[in-house]
Amino acid sequence: MAMGESLGLSPNSPDRGNPGRAAAGAQPQWTAAAISQGERLAQTGEWVIQPELLPELPKTFVGTAGELAIATLPIALFYYDNLTQQRHYLAATVAAWGADASISDAVIVFGYAIAQAIKEQLVPSHFSAQILTYLHVSLPDSASRSADLICSLETLKRLIADGSELQGAIAAFELDAETKPISIEIAIALYCFLQTPDTISLALSRAVRLGIQPDIVGALVGALAGAYISTVGIPAEWHCGLRSQSATPEFPQRVQRLSAHLVAAWSGVYHPSVLQEKELPIVTVPWVVRSQRIVS
Repeated sequence: MAMGESLGLSPNSPDRGNPGRAAAGAQPQWTAAAISQGERLAQTGEWVIQPELLPELPKTFVGTAGELAIATLPIALFYYDNLTQQRHYLAATVAAWGADASISDAVIVFGYAIAQAIKEQLVPSHFSAQILTYLHVSLPDSASRSADLICSLETLKRLIADGSELQGAIAAFELDAETKPISIEIAIALYCFLQTPDTISLALSRAVRLGIQPDIVGALVGALAGAYISTVGIPAEWHCGLRSQSATPEFPQRVQRLSAHLVAAWSGVYHPSVLQEKELPIVTVPWVVRSQRIVS
């Protein structure tokens, strides 16, 4: 996510082939909200909706579906294996931030995409139709309250089915961005990812070239690609670049530590606080307490 976001923040940089080189600016507010939520979730091991404990969003926070999908990414990741809980907590958190149900539906769609990618149940050629089916079945009221989202997803489905080139996608999404600005970022991110799901560099490059909210779209594409191919599919030089060029030197370590603690909390590690910075827990059955020591 951070790599895609940093690339999008500097789309004209000569170093845009290496997202880490573009990460010199201030940390976007939706990223700060995501990290704050993730740390709270890792600490408690479950999500309890208390509006007074949610990160306060600045007045400049527009609150589009794309921004809120990034801000709630830890929830989508943590509950990827239980779509009912994932829908509930995403919707409740978005509502606590004052957004309406149509934005909540778009955030839930992105959470579903993350879940399917992690579970290796995402088939790129059929996924746009799969998303629409999930939306209609799991959120039947979305047909009336989220017409813009459904229209954007139908545009996505058509572009994927037709094998549209980038210029055709730009024209289609620019038109949608004028009339359906709330959810368009998620549809664009899905398009960029689904075109080349196994090659993160091409997916992120496409997000920048489309030119519609590239920082937000880049972060969404980065999250999807990371869930789909994991860290082994991210070029090594990008990891190094992000560490050396982040807005704050401790940011990559903080994200890495948070990732380990989220995995630990999800899998039922007895004392996740004892994990070292680069240590990942051994995962067995979720919510089953195991011995704290493994004797070799």
